Amino acid sequence: MELETLLTGTKWEILELLSKEKLSPLDLANKLNTTIANISQQLRLLETANLIKKEKTGQIKPGKPRTLYSLAEDYAFITILSKGLAKKKLIKINQNQKGVLKHLIS
Repeated sequence: MELETLLTGTKWEILELLSKEKLSPLDLANKLNTTIANISQQLRLLETANLIKKEKTGQIKPGKPRTLYSLAEDYAFITILSKGLAKKKLIKINQNQKGVLKHLIS
């Protein structure tokens, strides 16, 4: 799957929410007004692309472990359009780079 398709629609909305806090599939479904089945499908795609990670946090009810999702890493999706150069790339960024990029796009 092309990276650009992972950064659109519901998948992008999930990434935006997970950039703010860890959430369960049920939390995501409620916030995005969609089904858990849809969210689960989107989460599988994002996890396969290594954009998100999941963690088990124990049980809410007996026999039902709670799974929370969060961003796997800090990334920037860079697009360069210039004479003689047209490139797109997802890159991992550190805190300093994140600060510079936040300044550039604000």
